[in-house]
Amino acid sequence: MLLYSHHKQKYRQWFHNHKKHKPNAKVPIKLQKKWTAHRVIEEQCKADILQQIHEEIEEETGQKPEQKEIFRRYQPTMTAIMKGLGNNELEEARAKANEWTNQAPDPAVQAKTARKKGEKMIKHFAKEMFTQAGMRLFVLGSWKDEKGGLLTSGQVNTVGSSFMKCKDWQVILLAWEDFIGDAFNQDQDQDGTLLGGTRRVPKPYHEFDLDRMGLPMLPDIEGVSLDAKKGMIRSFLTIHYRICCGKPKVPVPWSDIMKGQSRFISSIYLPEDAKIMDPSKLQRNEANALLECWLDQQDNQVGLTLKFKAWIDDKGKMRAPVSKESDDSNGDADDEGMWPMPTKKSSAAAAPSPVGVHKAQPMFIK
Repeated sequence: MLLYSHHKQKYRQWFHNHKKHKPNAKVPIKLQKKWTAHRVIEEQCKADILQQIHEEIEEETGQKPEQKEIFRRYQPTMTAIMKGLGNNELEEARAKANEWTNQAPDPAVQAKTARKKGEKMIKHFAKEMFTQAGMRLFVLGSWKDEKGGLLTSGQVNTVGSSFMKCKDWQVILLAWEDFIGDAFNQDQDQDGTLLGGTRRVPKPYHEFDLDRMGLPMLPDIEGVSLDAKKGMIRSFLTIHYRICCGKPKVPVPWSDIMKGQSRFISSIYLPEDAKIMDPSKLQRNEANALLECWLDQQDNQVGLTLKFKAWIDDKGKMRAPVSKESDDSNGDADDEGMWPMPTKKSSAAAAPSPVGVHKAQPMFIK
């Protein structure tokens, strides 16, 4: 069976390399090159037009509208809108069209283009580069969607073996997400499962009051939903990990922690037999156990509530916690001398500002 699969792959590769390439093959989808006043107005009004048509058909028939009927009414409605525009409105649309053509469209339009055309264009480009130049590509891209959330997508050409399936390419994400955190001025979080090559990077989760030492304090969890608890755990762990590594925007390496939890966190900060994983995957009893353990230590002031004893750099090397004296401390990772002791009282204004902690505001993680 293995020999058959091997030969099958070789034959498929040979036929692909020797097939006749159509010189005038059409690009499956093309980006907008020139905007006109009409296209600008349509882009701005399209959603409202479709909504209006839906409502009209439902009111007339009492049934869900068919796509064919929607298309039949769309163009006359758009034409009526264009005819009803005054000179000033048309002039504004022309100015906007010129701006979008020569500079860049509005962020909402860019987000829509990325969602509808980005993946197809990258796949087409990768396929053409492999066919014409024998070049294998791996493309990693990030953009903001219509709601302001960050998406990160990895794409490769689909011919032959897949880099994304054969190799642990997500090790690249630590450095990449740190970079796009600066580029987009929005913190990254290594959450989410790659679906169809796309990872959604979630928005802020939870705000914490700070104690007098500037460390986050967990609130009472009675009556709190499971999703809110997961967000609380994610933010709490992220804050402490960033304090440990001294990097204000680095994501928590959940997969590395799952492979070797004891390298990152001492068991004294966790419930018995607890496993640290991506909080989105926690069951109710697991989330409760973590929060109750930390709350017990916080309320009884038994040392630190939580502390990472090491962090991992973008080359996969384990590092001791960063101290004020050294950015790469080689001291004992379990030495708590460099850590402030938490207290019950919250006083964000009086707190010093460790990395990732804002002095005068409640702490939140993006």
